[in-house]
Amino acid sequence: MSSPSPDPSPAPSAPASAAPVATTATAPPPKKENALANLMLNVLLPVTILSYCGKETGTLAVGPKWALVLAMALPLGYQAYDWYQRRQINPFSILGMVGVLLTGGLGLLELSAQAFAVKEAAIPLLLAVLFLWTHRAGKPLVKSLLMNPELMDVAAVERLVKERREEKAFQELLWQATCWLAASFVISAVLNYGVALHFLSGKIPGSEAYTAALGKITGWGFLITGVPMMGFMIMAFQRMIKGLQRLTGLSRDALMAGG
Repeated sequence: MSSPSPDPSPAPSAPASAAPVATTATAPPPKKENALANLMLNVLLPVTILSYCGKETGTLAVGPKWALVLAMALPLGYQAYDWYQRRQINPFSILGMVGVLLTGGLGLLELSAQAFAVKEAAIPLLLAVLFLWTHRAGKPLVKSLLMNPELMDVAAVERLVKERREEKAFQELLWQATCWLAASFVISAVLNYGVALHFLSGKIPGSEAYTAALGKITGWGFLITGVPMMGFMIMAFQRMIKGLQRLTGLSRDALMAGG
């Protein structure tokens, strides 16, 4: 009688492979806008073209109408390229581009000095109304403008405001900033009107002098209205920071730790 064969020992199991560690791909930070290219293509080059290329004769002369077309093409092309590169919109770049396009487009319509001055004043007045209306509508544009997540820890601010029950004071802070910016646009409207009348008075629409005056309006307008607006914006931003420090208890460094 044969002895029973021993039970076969189980085959050694292969070591379990380590589970793959899931890695979350972090999106690369968006490219920063080239401030020099922005200034050159939105302001300086259009001003140069309108001033020196709008003549009928000369080395760089292309005539008043073609000078207007070229001056409009530069900011439009820049914004398209910048959007393709960064997939982001800079509201100030868009504002500058719209200003140049409107100046050039209405220049092609050969408006009188008075009509052109009204246009120059209407744009900032509409922006003032827009800022005030968005606040009343419950979606303040000033919040998107001044509380940028790239500069400020917006999530922490909103959380602390809610925890400390400071929602009413927070809305009042946004309203004050809205009023500051709206006031800057009203001042800009008055200055734009005066600049347009100063340079276009006595100029025949469609003439070389008229086109050169449009270049001066674009250049001087950027300086005369842009600098005060920037000052108002910096002031509004500083007041916003101090107010948020008071409402949240965060230090300036903690507040500015953008996500």
